[in-house]
Amino acid sequence: MLGITMTQLKLITSLLFLRDSFDDFDLAEARFVTEFSAEFDGRIPEEGENSAYIKWGKLRPLAFQLIRGETLPKSFSLVLVYSREKTRDLLLSEDRETPDSELPALFLNIRYRQEQMMLTTGISEKSFYPDFELPRLWDRTVLNLLSNLGLEEAISRP
Repeated sequence: MLGITMTQLKLITSLLFLRDSFDDFDLAEARFVTEFSAEFDGRIPEEGENSAYIKWGKLRPLAFQLIRGETLPKSFSLVLVYSREKTRDLLLSEDRETPDSELPALFLNIRYRQEQMMLTTGISEKSFYPDFELPRLWDRTVLNLLSNLGLEEAISRP
């Protein structure tokens, strides 16, 4: 599991809320605390397993409206899930053919609190694997994504 602190808050929040940089992700849940709090459950009722969560891009404009203003939000947290299609492609690129029913959920957790932003990765697998290949692959994928977005220098590792 990867845990990193972001140092360039303006840049990462712009990429999160104003651009489509993270639109390959689905939203599992979100919580925003400003003058009030708002919580979102990203699960789509009765849609089946192939589209279990709403796309982040669909909720992004509303989320931006919640955090914009003259004062910074007190906190927010996002639990993003890599799309099933992207997860399947990632596993196939590493010769890890996995049936759809066994696809893992690849999480990117983003937490902002006390003017600090932390990103952590996580995985929920349906089967037990004694190796750590998949967590390492997911961590590398997230680091590559952040690098491709120009965030390499915005990462501070504890």
